[in-house]
Amino acid sequence: MSKEQESEYVKLISGDGFEFIIHREAAIRSGTIKNMLSGPVQFRESVDNEITFRDIKAVILEIVCRYLYYKWNYEGSTTEIPEFKVDPELVLETLMTADFLEC
Repeated sequence: MSKEQESEYVKLISGDGFEFIIHREAAIRSGTIKNMLSGPVQFRESVDNEITFRDIKAVILEIVCRYLYYKWNYEGSTTEIPEFKVDPELVLETLMTADFLEC
């Protein structure tokens, strides 16, 4: 897909059916998502601008989306970067998901 045809937004769908529509620029802060959307192979996701994560719950995917925006916002920042907070009971699952998504 050429740069001109790329949508400004992508839809990330959790395993429990919740949909998160985020800016493509934020989404590609994840190495996995970037490869799915713009890798050398034409994945269905790159055509539909929609990725379903069957094994990721909405509560975790929401945290990931917030983090992708956080990373996009503060990337290359020369000012002090605020802490990104995650509820303690969700930290382990969030870290495992972030590792999978290469965030």
